[in-house]
Amino acid sequence: MSLTPAEAKRLQELEEAFALFNATSEQLAQSYHALQHQVVELTQELAQARSERLLQLAEKERVADRLARLLTLLPAAVLVLDQMGKITEVNATAQQWLSVPLQGQYWQQVLSSVGVRSEVAGDWLLPDQRILNVSETPLDKALGKIVLLMDVTEQRTLASQLSQHQRLRSMGEMAASLAHQIRTPLAAALLYASQLSLPNISEDKRVQMSDKILARLRHLEHLVTDMLQYAKGGQGGSSRILVNDWLQQVIQVCEAALQSSHSQLHVESWLEGQAVQGDIDALITAVQSLVMNAIDVVKTNARIHLYAQIQGDWIKVCVRDEGPGIDSGLHEKIFEPFYTSRAQGTGLGLAVTRAVVQAHHGRVTVNSQLGQGAEFCIWLPKWEEVE
Repeated sequence: MSLTPAEAKRLQELEEAFALFNATSEQLAQSYHALQHQVVELTQELAQARSERLLQLAEKERVADRLARLLTLLPAAVLVLDQMGKITEVNATAQQWLSVPLQGQYWQQVLSSVGVRSEVAGDWLLPDQRILNVSETPLDKALGKIVLLMDVTEQRTLASQLSQHQRLRSMGEMAASLAHQIRTPLAAALLYASQLSLPNISEDKRVQMSDKILARLRHLEHLVTDMLQYAKGGQGGSSRILVNDWLQQVIQVCEAALQSSHSQLHVESWLEGQAVQGDIDALITAVQSLVMNAIDVVKTNARIHLYAQIQGDWIKVCVRDEGPGIDSGLHEKIFEPFYTSRAQGTGLGLAVTRAVVQAHHGRVTVNSQLGQGAEFCIWLPKWEEVE
């Protein structure tokens, strides 16, 4: 049976459509298989990523647990502060040591309420006499800080005892030199005293001998006073001392020596409202020794300048004279105990000044050249008010 041309054309179109359908079906089958393969790969990757994530979370949990246990066992107090300075986290040791509510409180207010600032930077003294050292580490500008408190009571006690033992050892080593220093004026006083019993001694001679005996005895008294001050020079203080009050008292205690030597003490500057921390009597002695040293160097009609300045975080108190000056090679040696270039000197004045100033966490400097006078400066930390 033959097909008409129209039917033949229709049959050809159907065959072409079927071939196209078969090709499309084959492509869809291949795409489906490729998609299945990708799904399997993605599933495996997701499973691996999930496994790694679970491992990371487990590791972080273990680290967090270890840190929590470490903070619990750590023999130190740890506090976490937010950006406003409020306490957000504490460990058990912090709560035990401070014994006040901590969570949500401002750290500076808590610290001021439980202790007072010690002489050592960073140390705070609690009412039970324990000493805590406070250090802070910033986490991030937006996150706050970590505060670490260490109980340094035993270390500070041992350091104080060691310093005292070293001072006693130094005193022992100086005993022989002290004996020599005492023997000389004592022998002179005995010699003059023996002359008082001579027959036919005139009244003028008797008065002259008495004055010489008194001079030698005063020298002995000065020597013993300096020695005692040097011995206790390693002890500072915790009182707030206004610089102007301190200098005013120095002027008063030096007044007699200034008048007797016809010397003048010019105060060039004051520091209104500024203060230092320490022992007022010891600090007066420290500056007095510098003034007396200037008087002894010039001997009479000395012009001495006393002034105070602020240098950053330091209070600087200086005594300047117009004497013969000091050779640069002696700038360190003059602070040694019993070193003196004067027959009537004790050799302890500058040693006392340095001992007192070092006990107050300061330093002493000297600026001098031969023929140009000398300037001694005491540097002490400026008193900082606790907010």
